[in-house]
Amino acid sequence: MKKLLIASLVVCTLVGVLGIFPASAFAQGPPPPPPPPNPSGQVPQGPPPGPPQQALLRVYLDCDFCDSQYLKTEITFVDYMRDRKDADVHVLVTNQNTGGGGTQWTLKLIGLNTFAGHEHTVTFATERNATNDDQRKEMARVLKIGLVAYASGTPAIKSLNVTYTKPTDAATAAAKKKDPWNYWIFRLSTNGNLSGEASSKNRSFRFNGSANRTTDNWKISISGNRNENRNTYDLGGGDLFKSKTSSWGSSALVVKSAGPRLSFGVRSGASGSTYSNQDLAFSFMPGAEFDFFPYKESTRRSLTLTYSAGVVHNNYTEETIFSKLKETLPRHSMGLSLGLRQPWGSISSSVDFSQQLNKLERTNLGIYGSADVRLFKGFSFNVFGNYSRIRDQIGLKKGSASTEDVLLRLRQIQSGYSYFMGFGVSYSFGSIFNSVVNPRYGGGGGGMMFFF
Repeated sequence: MKKLLIASLVVCTLVGVLGIFPASAFAQGPPPPPPPPNPSGQVPQGPPPGPPQQALLRVYLDCDFCDSQYLKTEITFVDYMRDRKDADVHVLVTNQNTGGGGTQWTLKLIGLNTFAGHEHTVTFATERNATNDDQRKEMARVLKIGLVAYASGTPAIKSLNVTYTKPTDAATAAAKKKDPWNYWIFRLSTNGNLSGEASSKNRSFRFNGSANRTTDNWKISISGNRNENRNTYDLGGGDLFKSKTSSWGSSALVVKSAGPRLSFGVRSGASGSTYSNQDLAFSFMPGAEFDFFPYKESTRRSLTLTYSAGVVHNNYTEETIFSKLKETLPRHSMGLSLGLRQPWGSISSSVDFSQQLNKLERTNLGIYGSADVRLFKGFSFNVFGNYSRIRDQIGLKKGSASTEDVLLRLRQIQSGYSYFMGFGVSYSFGSIFNSVVNPRYGGGGGGMMFFF
């Protein structure tokens, strides 16, 4: 009887252990049979090799301006990774404005691990009147198409189908219809802000308008704006301090394409500003630009060199520190700009130099840079900043500035430089998966909440 009791305890213990650990952890089945030989002796052509059959395609979505939660709920035949090194496909998304005011999107699908060397690019465009919902729906539709070739080697292929909606004759005819606006796009907008408390009131108003026309050979852009800012401060004892600043501006740019890397243009502008002591500042600057990479690659890389030369005319509100009320000056400018958007991150930098040709010591040098780089798995850093060396403040008002002028920035103050900088680092670790979407407690509108 004692031996029977001991045997029963041993059996129960084994059953408990096997219940905790799955049988697959212990069982070792025979290896899968090798694939059948190809009778023709040729390498079969087909989709790129996929990940192991027991897993879905692993995707790293690299897009700061996409609705990633929507894409995860709409495209469910893949697993989303938190880091690109764990993914089978890196989806790099870039965009740029189109001539019609819409957006052109470029999806670069970069194969990793078993898909290394398999890359392709998908582009599509959304109209200027497309809502955020329209854009994300089209993004999801196109991204599905791009991922199907990679997912064909996964279990998801059993549940995927391809559908096609043939366009009607009316839709085809509408697409061929001549544009009555000849590619011109017009925009008008206005906005304002009102704020205050017991001791202060602030009001600001802005008006903007633009007209643009973009084709493969020409780019024309015309814009104008006006800004008004009014502030009232109660200093106590019945004393009120009121301030008002205003500015206006207009600009025009005409560019002619001269090949895949070269273009010529003319930029002109007129403006006025109480802050800058300018009733009127007018400029006319013809120039040229050369891109060391073809313009068609601008969403991922560009290195441009520009040069412009022309005249600047200023009418000042009050006499300047050089005893001038108006003057016309020859001027030139040069600029070098770099932009990279790659799987490891993005870098943007520029150097701009301008100079007054009849007084060469009057110069302005500006340096700008920003970077967002992934150094290794889970770790990234970002830094951005600019610095300006100022030697051309020719429009400063004569006389000293009051305390109110300095504190409220009502007038421009003499300075030999200006700078700004910001930086940050981030490190994340844990689960490699990033596919689950749970919107609970996700913010949004207020109001009463009920829990059941």
